[in-house]
Amino acid sequence: MAMNIRKELFINQDLKYKAFQSKLIPNISCDRIIGVRIPQLRKIGKTLEDNNFEWDFYEEVMLHGFYIGYAKLPLEERLALLDEFVPYIDNWAVCDCVCSTLKFISNNKAEFLKYLKKYMKSDKEYDVRFAVVVLMNYYIDDVYSDFAVDYFINIKSDFYYVNMAAAWALSVAFVKYRDKVMPAIEDGRLTDEIHNMTISKIRDSFRVDKETKAYLKGLRK
Repeated sequence: MAMNIRKELFINQDLKYKAFQSKLIPNISCDRIIGVRIPQLRKIGKTLEDNNFEWDFYEEVMLHGFYIGYAKLPLEERLALLDEFVPYIDNWAVCDCVCSTLKFISNNKAEFLKYLKKYMKSDKEYDVRFAVVVLMNYYIDDVYSDFAVDYFINIKSDFYYVNMAAAWALSVAFVKYRDKVMPAIEDGRLTDEIHNMTISKIRDSFRVDKETKAYLKGLRK
């Protein structure tokens, strides 16, 4: 399986996309990127029968995450595989693409939230980003939004990719639950970096009116 997967990845290599992707993920070596577009990776991920292949390339790590999301597995096995997978996350793209693939969470929210808390409390950059992006994707709803938004608001981190994720999540929550997010911005409860990033993200949204965007601009620090 390992060599077959790698062979298939190189068959689908796009060198121009590799160069483009390398610029988007500057914190990992270009040598670790084959250059396979995400839609093609997803097609491969949906055909995987097991995860007995290597972790060397960016795309291989991505496929390990896709396997967890796409394969028909019991929840306990998915969680065990996530414990193996999460330490390999070392860039925003793997984190975010895989999080959006973990659709099984929607049917297991209470149990998965118990599992997620260890990553929420972690001091590792991509552990926390993983937690934030999962909460953003699956827990900004009428049941869990108070919990999720409170977590985002109280993040105090020196990690850029954690702060950017928190701002992104707050901007998503703002669209549906403005009353939960706006007071934190107005009262200055966010760190300066998350505060300004959140305002920028909200102002980029097509789902926020011009008047609100103008008001938020005046709240930048």
